[in-house]
Amino acid sequence: MTRPPTPADRQRLRTPANLWRALIPLLVIVGLVVLLNRPSGPESDGVHVIDPAPAITAARQQAGFAVLAPSGLGARWRPTSTELLPAGPSEAASFRIGYVSPAGQYAEVFQSADAPEAVAAHYGPLTTDGTAPVDGVDWQRYRTSAGRLLLRHTTGRVTVIVTGSAGQAELVELAGSLR
Repeated sequence: MTRPPTPADRQRLRTPANLWRALIPLLVIVGLVVLLNRPSGPESDGVHVIDPAPAITAARQQAGFAVLAPSGLGARWRPTSTELLPAGPSEAASFRIGYVSPAGQYAEVFQSADAPEAVAAHYGPLTTDGTAPVDGVDWQRYRTSAGRLLLRHTTGRVTVIVTGSAGQAELVELAGSLR
């Protein structure tokens, strides 16, 4: 019959060698779990790319205005977010698509049937900065209080804004792709 270990016996068993004998199997198991669960495939830069087509379709059905969508952008333009805000008591519906540009900057398209000044007010105080030609049409160019470029164009009752941290060339390319 074995007796339970005494406190002195337990203390004698607490050695660095015994600690390592207990930890090594656990470390091997954790290492294998990490190794087997490592994502495979191309290296990712952490950008979560989405398919904006369902959101564009829904926006075209629900927004109450002709929603424009980017067409013909290269594969390096990666859509990352969409947002459809339904019309409220004092605001028209709006639709936004966010992108990571080929240069790795953020760019977005925002559309609404609100008055142009109300749409631009979503971006805070703006400073007029001339115009930017987009496919032969001059878009109004503004600077936000954060210094970001904002392009605005109104067709009929729909105001479209293209802005973000991307440079003017990429914002003009995005604006020119809207159909």
